[in-house]
Amino acid sequence: MGRHRIVDFLNFLLQRVYESKPIEESFILDAFNKVVKDVNYHFPTVDELEIIDRITTNQNELALFLFRIGRELHLNNKDNLKAQIHFLMKDLCGCEIYFNSSIDTGFCIVHGEGTVIGSRNTIGKGFVIHQNCTVGHKVNGAGVGNVIGDNVKMYCNSSILGELKIGDDVTIGAHTMVNKNVKSNRTVVSTSRLEYL
Repeated sequence: MGRHRIVDFLNFLLQRVYESKPIEESFILDAFNKVVKDVNYHFPTVDELEIIDRITTNQNELALFLFRIGRELHLNNKDNLKAQIHFLMKDLCGCEIYFNSSIDTGFCIVHGEGTVIGSRNTIGKGFVIHQNCTVGHKVNGAGVGNVIGDNVKMYCNSSILGELKIGDDVTIGAHTMVNKNVKSNRTVVSTSRLEYL
């Protein structure tokens, strides 16, 4: 019963906003299962019904769900609705996450407004991102993207720019631009110069 709510919700948005055909239920449910794993990575006691409520009432979980469904469509070469999902994320959540970036289990968006995760990045488990963050390239349309390890946290207005390697358990402080590789178990903050604590 609850899972059909999420199927109806997404297809209602697509039909209402874009007059689009519905997305196959299997893709929606696969994406939803990934969102459940994402949320439970950080909050193991949150059940599926609460996650559905969050998706339908909260832009953070909605952005996460829209990324996961867009990623499912991308991986299954269902390109006809990817643009609509991308624009729903921009319009309803105020962020852009490209579907050809790979983000492992435990993705968590906290106040995602203004956040951009560009194309071709590979991001590990437990990635937490706050508002106005950017994960991008130095050169648009080329390169392999950044490789980000497990349990990395980016606080507000921080950026990772380049084709960088960021280790596991790295915390990137607010207003920090990272343009060099970062080893595991570091906290990076912005002062007059980039510092690794």
